Amino acid sequence: MQGKLKKFVVALICASLVILVAPGEAAEYSPGVQVGYWVEYRNLVSGGPFNPQDFNTTKWMKMEVTSVVGKRVTVHTSRMLENGSFQDGYDYVFDVETGETDRSTDPSSLWSNYFIIAGNLTENSDTRLKLRLSLGAFPMLVNETETRDLLGTNRSVNVVNYSESLEPYYGYKFYAMYDQATGMLLELNVSTVSKTTPTSNEVISFSAVDINAKPRPFDYALIYTGVAIAAFILGAIALLALRKKKRTESPC
Repeated sequence: MQGKLKKFVVALICASLVILVAPGEAAEYSPGVQVGYWVEYRNLVSGGPFNPQDFNTTKWMKMEVTSVVGKRVTVHTSRMLENGSFQDGYDYVFDVETGETDRSTDPSSLWSNYFIIAGNLTENSDTRLKLRLSLGAFPMLVNETETRDLLGTNRSVNVVNYSESLEPYYGYKFYAMYDQATGMLLELNVSTVSKTTPTSNEVISFSAVDINAKPRPFDYALIYTGVAIAAFILGAIALLALRKKKRTESPC
């Protein structure tokens, strides 16, 4: 009996060590958003020949979740420029489990999987974001999970902070902050400094000023339409049955 007890204790300790050493491996990659969730971004800044220059004349940008199917989340972007003109954006499909992105509707192919990651990730979890630099593709981990006074409430956020330098060619910095529960992007700051001739600086940044984490209200008109159709069908069936009964009861 004592031998079995010792084996059980050893197994329990080993299991605890696995959980402590590799918490990211236990992460469950599921969307934390629903259709109708959105984030409004302001403080948009862009610089460098490869980034959208009209960012600097953008008053706000909105990202809204339009579809959630399995692990795949579709978002739609739109912008309001400083001159008051509205620009409808593009659809982006993000797989929160694999990190794959479908951005084929965007002719610039600017964005990678930045807008959405899986919900409820914790520190050291792999976000499934991939940075494709000259040295290869690098996985992006949640560096820390913390609580901040943000957007009117104490909010748990996941911070991703990565830097890479290849002397004497370039330096790269990536900073992103995500709402932990939903996985929606709250702040992005990316910069690349090319140190070769000619030198260039690429930067793009923006931050959330408002967030809606409530799904769209249910469209009760669909229920009313369904009930009306069902009532019509049942009424037609009842009428046909009544006519058939009258024909059966009528004398030859």
